Amino acid sequence: GGENVRPGLGRVPCMTDEALLYDVSDSPFCIKARICLQLKEVPYRRVTVTLARAAELRRLNPKGQVPVLVDGSEVVPDSSAIARYLEQRYPTPALIPVDPAARAYCALIEGWADEVLYWIVGALKWQTPSNRAVVERTVDEVRGGWPRGLVFRALQWQVGRRFAALRLDPHRAPDLTLRLKENLGVLVGLLGEREFVLGRRPTLADVAVFAQIAWLRPYAEWSVVREVSGVAAWADRMLAIPAVAAALPS
Repeated sequence: GGENVRPGLGRVPCMTDEALLYDVSDSPFCIKARICLQLKEVPYRRVTVTLARAAELRRLNPKGQVPVLVDGSEVVPDSSAIARYLEQRYPTPALIPVDPAARAYCALIEGWADEVLYWIVGALKWQTPSNRAVVERTVDEVRGGWPRGLVFRALQWQVGRRFAALRLDPHRAPDLTLRLKENLGVLVGLLGEREFVLGRRPTLADVAVFAQIAWLRPYAEWSVVREVSGVAAWADRMLAIPAVAAALPS
């Protein structure tokens, strides 16, 4: 136990027996971080970030974004940075290829998942009225004592601004569904005849893509994923890995 002082971050917990993961349940980047931790069998405890913990989160990550991993004296924000930190600190099982070409390919696919799939899936999450009940569960997780309606509208406004900046309209469902289907077709091409993106075992490429796809599981658009047989079979292989399944929201 105890505390550790890190420059620019103030006092942060220093755990000797387990890592802390500051996260929320319904976030693909938090899912990605949890899968990496689970696959590498790193003991950790989740710290759900509520509005009451906003200042604490900003001391760890000035951007105020989750996930953030606190592993002893190390504070690592961002899911991609967390994955690389874990790969260096806990190298078995390896999630990032050693071969330079394969490593670069893995990073490209991770970037595609984080930067392209994320925005399409996120927009779909918000545009379907039947998804509201699931979104409200997320609001309940983070709102603390704030009124649910107020927090929901604030999140909706924030998300709407982000989509507008990227020219993604969350109310144009057919366009977004088409874009999702197009990108699922890209995933089919990436997989080819392989069990996983780079071969016979999952790598960070699979983890990053699956985190975005699995984000849709509670939402209406999961049916779109299940319609693409190659993607559905790959997702089932990922779900069959106990460590992966354990990292997903219940």
